Amino acid sequence: MFKDSMKEGLLWIKDSVALFRKKPAMCMLVALSYVFLFIVTPAIQGMPTLLKLMIMLAWPAYMVLVITFFLELDKSQPFKLETLIKYIQPYIAKLVLLGAICLLYGVLVSGFTSGDLNTLNAMIKAGDQNEAIATKVLPLMLKILLLLAPLLMATWFAPMLIVHHNFSVFRAIKSSIAGSLYSALSLGFAWLFLTLAFSVAMMLIGVVVGIVAAISQPFALVLASLTLLNCFLVATAMMLAFQYVSYRDVFAKKFANVAKIDTTA
Repeated sequence: MFKDSMKEGLLWIKDSVALFRKKPAMCMLVALSYVFLFIVTPAIQGMPTLLKLMIMLAWPAYMVLVITFFLELDKSQPFKLETLIKYIQPYIAKLVLLGAICLLYGVLVSGFTSGDLNTLNAMIKAGDQNEAIATKVLPLMLKILLLLAPLLMATWFAPMLIVHHNFSVFRAIKSSIAGSLYSALSLGFAWLFLTLAFSVAMMLIGVVVGIVAAISQPFALVLASLTLLNCFLVATAMMLAFQYVSYRDVFAKKFANVAKIDTTA
């Protein structure tokens, strides 16, 4: 079981790399748009709260566009954004509802962890020792990860199930959780492989930048910034490609096989 799951996880990573290599520039552009919309924009000080909420509500629709981009890339078909936008229009209400559920869950998680975060901030401001802070940070990180795990499982496949398989929102969430649990080992191994690969890459980048810094510190600063940005974008693109590949193997192929059986029966 573990051997098969590890093999499947490695195969997913291999397929993700193959997709990235088909159109690396486009994949990097997709990753850049994801980072800007859902990481940079919400962190901008003074950004209107309403705009941030709209961006979060639009997240499922955006993910459909991204995953479908990789689907078309996998099939070597041209990706036409305007055609896809028209295609998903009938499902916008469902996707926005999914985004609202995710947003509400995120608010609940923030409520559950706000007390711990306030305690941690107070310890940092008071200048407590690093050991004491670490005893608070590690349990808090574990708590946040455990609380966010259901959200990740619920949304990993749900947007595509809503649009491409006409699922209701709650059926899509239930099926996404079931699919994530069914393939939990394969998904976990793939996540672990990706994390380790980019951790090693970051370490190597750190060594190279350290060597360059000994020669020219300003150039090392520029090199570090550009290299880390590119590495982060590649990691994001790989994660998005991996999300498509896992959806393809867990759901899309099985639905296609069922459709073939129905037509031949």
